Amino acid sequence: MNKEAKRRAELRPHGITNIPCQRCEFFPVCGGIQTSRGLFNCFDESCCHREDCDKVCPNNRNFLPLLREVGGDLATNRLGELGQASIVLPHYIPVIDHRYRRQGSLDWPFVAIDTYKIFRLRKDKYRAIAESADALRAAFRLSPATKIILRGIADDPPLEEYWAYRKADQAAGQLARLGISMAIGPNFSTFLGVPRTDNVFNRKRQLICLAELAEAGISVVPHLGAVAPSDWRFWETFLKQHARIFFVAKEFQTGNRSHKEGRKVIRDMAALQQAVGRTVHPLLIGAAQFVELTAQHFERFTIIDSMPFMKAVYRRTFDLDSAEGPWVKSFTLTEQPLDAILTDNLGGYSSYLEYRIAAAKKKDHAVASVALPSA
Repeated sequence: MNKEAKRRAELRPHGITNIPCQRCEFFPVCGGIQTSRGLFNCFDESCCHREDCDKVCPNNRNFLPLLREVGGDLATNRLGELGQASIVLPHYIPVIDHRYRRQGSLDWPFVAIDTYKIFRLRKDKYRAIAESADALRAAFRLSPATKIILRGIADDPPLEEYWAYRKADQAAGQLARLGISMAIGPNFSTFLGVPRTDNVFNRKRQLICLAELAEAGISVVPHLGAVAPSDWRFWETFLKQHARIFFVAKEFQTGNRSHKEGRKVIRDMAALQQAVGRTVHPLLIGAAQFVELTAQHFERFTIIDSMPFMKAVYRRTFDLDSAEGPWVKSFTLTEQPLDAILTDNLGGYSSYLEYRIAAAKKKDHAVASVALPSA
């Protein structure tokens, strides 16, 4: 085991909350850590003790100004009630990144669009690329009837840009005019190996953004940022307090992409559903490899990814029967539109996911039936 892997193993939860955490002033909002060295808190473990670091930490000279950005403290109990509109989502929603190389309007029931691709920063003003629902769909060459989910998941730069300009330029109000069906919250970073105040700060930033979107009339979906057992306890309490939230989101494009971590997160979400005591509908970004496991734990769920779209951009067609498959190179003219390839990819890929889900549920039902005691 290399030095970095050893360090991460030391920081991962070990089952018992570290002793100094319970005496820390931030323990009520943080919940503590469970590292292998139980006599240290997160500041002992992870603080660099530099005043000019980029983490939200009491030892950072900018700590108080950063707290003022989120209302003066790290508590989230004053953000108000969040709710969601009643909507039936399919098992698969494709991400559509742009309109280029297509001629017609894509006629698909639901698509996901990156929240931050809807905005442009020009002359220090943060402005949406459209001012109406029809204009937004035209900008991405979508059918006027297509419903849009905003995928709030992104790298740090667009997240930070949204945070910096969202209030002054009324980003939530701009989005409210665009006929958005649902918006997933921004996944501000949560990491092992940083002071817990940094993660809790980013969690509150997401919830502030969700509250602003909800106030503007948009149905919102929290992204379950969680790297510690105390994070999952927070989300359990949060969902119990917000009884009208059934949809939650989780991304699987970074650390959770690995087989081990991804399966663990699916099981953590299933445990969360059981603890909350009501059906939860996860929106899983980039989690197609975990379809079977998810189908065993959740009655309803939705996979969101850009696979059919990106393959179409590179002129590859979904074909399970091909020896080269499943993504086969299409021989087309250089300027030939991608409409037909994209439509074929969406149909084939979504049908394949439906087949895998049905097979997993059938298998799970068969196992459960065998386990039933005889009369």
